[in-house]
Order: sequence, then C-alpha cells, then structure tokens
Amino acid sequence: MNRTLLCRAIEGLVTRCGYELCQHDRSYYPSSLSHYPAAFLSTPKFVAIEGRKHGRITYNVSLIVAQQGAKLSPTERNELYAEMEQQLLEIFVELSKEGLVAVVDNLTISPCAEAVDHHGAVAMEARAEIETIF
Repeated sequence: MNRTLLCRAIEGLVTRCGYELCQHDRSYYPSSLSHYPAAFLSTPKFVAIEGRKHGRITYNVSLIVAQQGAKLSPTERNELYAEMEQQLLEIFVELSKEGLVAVVDNLTISPCAEAVDHHGAVAMEARAEIETIF
C-alpha cells in the first residue's frame, strides 16, 4: 500500500511540473517515450522496515526527467541541466511534505550516464531513500 501511495504522490508532483510520467523497467524507457518533457519512475525498491503494525518502510527511488536536446548547443544543454536539477529538487522537497513520507534522505541528482532514448534527450536522474509511515 505504501508503494502505491508513494508512486501516486510522485506522479502528481511530476505532472504538476509538466512532465508525462512513465513507470516501466529501465530497459523499456526508449520505447515508452511518447513526447517530451518526460519522466521515468523505476519501481521503488523495498529496503527496510521498522515496526509491525505501525512503523516505517524505506524505499530506494529513482526518478529520471528528460527533455528534447538533440539540437542544443553545450551552453543550452547546461542551462537545461540546471533547470531540470532545480525541478527535481523541488519535486523531492514537496514529496517530503506528503503525509505518508517521514523522511527523504540521501538525495543525489546528476546527469544520466546512459541514454534514455534514441533522439539525444537531455536527462537528469534523482535517487533518494524515502521513509514512509504505515
């Protein structure tokens, strides 16, 4: 249940930023992309649990945002990276304010090392440990 609520919360925040969210395995990202801007949410990975009836569940979450970048100059790409980094930071700050989220920890944001499509997209990836309350 926490996984579903967490994914819904992320979907709402990503949609508000203007991204179309795809929730697939990483290998399907190029084929699942229909238009830009796009966001890809990997299935949150269950890491730890504290408590029995009431407690916390920790998930590792990976969120990638991508925008068209095939014909951008290096300067334009860097500006787009900075913009997407700010958007990802805002998404996770807002996520930390959600009722079911106790803590967003170990947040890292960096340009994607691998291509998310076959068209030269500019992509940033955010990874975090998210503790949810149950």
